[in-house]
Amino acid sequence: MKATQLLKGQHREAERLFDLAASGVGDVRRVTDELTKHLLAHMLAEQVVLFPELLAIEPDLIGGACEEHTVARFEIRRVVNTAPEDPSFRARLSTLRELVMHHADEEERELLPRIEAELSEEANERLGQQMLELFDALIAHSRRSHGQSHAPARTATAA
Repeated sequence: MKATQLLKGQHREAERLFDLAASGVGDVRRVTDELTKHLLAHMLAEQVVLFPELLAIEPDLIGGACEEHTVARFEIRRVVNTAPEDPSFRARLSTLRELVMHHADEEERELLPRIEAELSEEANERLGQQMLELFDALIAHSRRSHGQSHAPARTATAA
């Protein structure tokens, strides 16, 4: 799978999980935990695999994306450390969503077209495979370290 396809799919999955968490239906803590694990794995895979390859192509955009990741990690901690029953939970979740969706929109409008234009199909595929492998490993590790014994769903659309 190409890196560009993987990222778009992960962005859509983040939207789905945000919608589910914001709905207040079901186990909001479990959904929020899943959302934040996916966001953290997504960001780390981008930073470890994709961004180093793209620094020469788009240094300003990559620098900005790294800064947005830093702010997102801060906001993730705030959401994770707030009980869903707390009155500030919805506001914090909304702030995180706005930040993440702005970041995703910017990537899809600016960065992904540059990747398609500047990288070969083979490089795009190689990066996508490396990102997916790292993402899957991070998700599996987070589930093992939190006592969840079920195998992770292998998904190219998880964020």
